[in-house]
Amino acid sequence: MAPKDQFKDKVSFYLNSLDELGEVLINKEGSSGLTKGVLRIILGTMMASKGSVLGVKRTRCNILSSHGVSLPPNALRLKAEQKKALAGFKNSNLNRSQIKKIFDPKSSDSIAVYFSDLNASILVPLFHKDNLLGIVTLGKKFDGSSYKSLDKKILEIICNHLTDSLYNQELIENIKDKRMELRLKVLELQTLFDISLSLNSVLDIEELSSEVLIRSVSTLNASSGFILKTQKNSPILSVLSSFNVDEDQLKSAIFSKSSLPFKSVWKDKKSIIVSGDKSRSFLNKTNYKECIISPIVGNRNISGCIVLGDKESREGVVPFENNDINILEALSSQAGIAMDNAQLFEDINAAKRFNESIMGSIATSVITMNLLGEIDSVNKAGVELLGKKPNEIIGEHYSYLFSKDKGLCAAIESAELELESFSELSVPLLSKSRNTIVNFSVAPLTDQKGDHLGAVVAIEDITEQSKIKNTFKRYVSKSVVDQLLDDDQKLNLGGEERDVTVLFSDIRGFTAMSEKMTPKEVVRTLNSYFSEMIDIIFKYDGTLDKIVGDELMVVFGAPISRDDDAERAVKTAVGMVEALRKFNEKREKQNKVPINAGIGINKGKVISGNIGSKDQMDYTVIGDTVNLGARLCSFAGPLKIIISQSVKDEIGDLYKTRKLDAIKVKGKRKPVEIFKVLT
Repeated sequence: MAPKDQFKDKVSFYLNSLDELGEVLINKEGSSGLTKGVLRIILGTMMASKGSVLGVKRTRCNILSSHGVSLPPNALRLKAEQKKALAGFKNSNLNRSQIKKIFDPKSSDSIAVYFSDLNASILVPLFHKDNLLGIVTLGKKFDGSSYKSLDKKILEIICNHLTDSLYNQELIENIKDKRMELRLKVLELQTLFDISLSLNSVLDIEELSSEVLIRSVSTLNASSGFILKTQKNSPILSVLSSFNVDEDQLKSAIFSKSSLPFKSVWKDKKSIIVSGDKSRSFLNKTNYKECIISPIVGNRNISGCIVLGDKESREGVVPFENNDINILEALSSQAGIAMDNAQLFEDINAAKRFNESIMGSIATSVITMNLLGEIDSVNKAGVELLGKKPNEIIGEHYSYLFSKDKGLCAAIESAELELESFSELSVPLLSKSRNTIVNFSVAPLTDQKGDHLGAVVAIEDITEQSKIKNTFKRYVSKSVVDQLLDDDQKLNLGGEERDVTVLFSDIRGFTAMSEKMTPKEVVRTLNSYFSEMIDIIFKYDGTLDKIVGDELMVVFGAPISRDDDAERAVKTAVGMVEALRKFNEKREKQNKVPINAGIGINKGKVISGNIGSKDQMDYTVIGDTVNLGARLCSFAGPLKIIISQSVKDEIGDLYKTRKLDAIKVKGKRKPVEIFKVLT
């Protein structure tokens, strides 16, 4: 047969296989039946002797279908690095050498041994997006020939269909699981409802005891009765409820579990019939001819007892029978369970009230949600943060409540899927407003057994802190702000004496220059100039103390001191001069008058703190050191930097300087030694 005809026959054979594949994918239900049918088609189409389809869930591999290879003795596990390596072959296949490289047959790895036994010649990972659903592996062909490109292409087509089907099966199984969970939940609720009905839906202990007593009296045809309960750290039994008895006589009587007839009831935890002369004392207390006593036994101990007196009939009072004991024990047993539940309910309510009180006092918003993503609780801070009523929050799905906050929704989803905690800092809570800045954390919610219950979201409103931080950044560099916020002990805004280095910068002749400019030009020029200078100041962590007209006052050493305060001040001054020269080059090209500033730097002791009135205060520094710094600035010529002796002593030979003639300064008896920094 001609090669062309052979190719046509082969294509026709492949197309028939794909038709059969369609029938299998449509008719087969369940992963096992589906993969068996698909593997049969693959083996027949590829003429392969062995093959296997593995299902992958995280690191565990399940053999969905196999042919020609024995089942492994141990469970198959897929390592993280193997899974990562397979990700490089999405929509592709691996040959024998590539398979051996990832799954080393010489290792003791169970899956590598399995593929070695299979004599794997071609492997196709089944990826749905980034999720590895399975692995299809084939051994050699029957005739020993290698897999051709057309074989690989057809195999990939079949595997793509198999991947989609497995994904759909997984979705169907998830839906079935969810449906089963819902059914079990409904059944559980129905059972709880039935139990609740059998116990008269009463969770108040006193109300419950009255209901139990009335049911007991009517069932046993007793004339009257009462229920006694134990007291903590006392043998005396108190009356919990009574029916048709002399209340005054009952209150005057004393009943003790350590005396007859109750002693035997507490000892044996069994019901007794009280009659005859031996019990005359007790019968006289109650005016009964005969009575029956049944212990109320809870999960642990006897919590009390039911006392019924004088069984009535048409013929009058008749003795109690053993059958009465059985009936009363059944009722008292129900009463024990009901009272335990009522006590538990009371304890839970007390704990809930306690927790709600704690949650209500927490400033951080706390929101919990169930497995379905529905909000089931929110504390007071959360209600205030979201600006909604509790009934507008409870029951809503988190994706609706935080519809604008994609990052928060993604963190909740990740916490539920990966059972890990996620958090983010300083992000806007868009569901409230763009200006609301929060820190949030999301953690999976589990019970004492570790079973997943949902998720808990904690949201801390840091809007005010963010405003303070952003405002503070206008005066100091970001790194200084971060240091202050990380350690507020570094920030002392009260009055204190400290060593600082002050830098003054003033534009020479700006008053005369501004007279030739419009107000808008003056403001625009100053803003451009200050932008250039302040960038340099913040680069070296200087604190911008104030701007007065065209003058800048910068402090190094307050509110945070460093050993290199003086060095950074000089570096700032040099940087400002260099930046100003470039700034003036641009202005000259625009036919604008250059700006020339002089800079003075001094170091010494100052008083720092919040200074001003009760209505308006500024953090600043004052003192002779500041005044001398200003004088040095006024003495400095255009683009010149004048420093004091104290600054020169600190910087040493870091910069070349030239000593100038000492200057006389108002308030100083001796002339002040000064130096010019050479730039």
